[in-house]
Amino acid sequence: MKKPLTIIVIFIITMFFACMPEPKYEEDSGKNVVPQDTLELMIYDIHLADAIITSKILKTKDNSVVDSLIYQSIYDKYNFSRVDFDQTLLYYTHNHLDTLNAIYDRVISKFHIAEGEIYK
Repeated sequence: MKKPLTIIVIFIITMFFACMPEPKYEEDSGKNVVPQDTLELMIYDIHLADAIITSKILKTKDNSVVDSLIYQSIYDKYNFSRVDFDQTLLYYTHNHLDTLNAIYDRVISKFHIAEGEIYK
């Protein structure tokens, strides 16, 4: 039962990065703005939002407005902007990819734990 969730999470991660518009940054490597523990929580919430959005649980006439409100609520929850989040991801991608991989490993583990709680 864990294999389908892993495939879904990988698909969501891929779609998340594929659907993001190409950001314009002053620095190619970004800045480390969001603390690592907060970044992990934000990534978890964003991928959970991606799952909700792609599953069409929220059906409206203008999904793009609802989608942006969902993402904005996540940035607001942690008191960071999308630019801060993007800059931090860019920073880790260019400077600490191993740390970013470890963050994603922990996020995936949280999804496995959540899946286990659902299917108890």
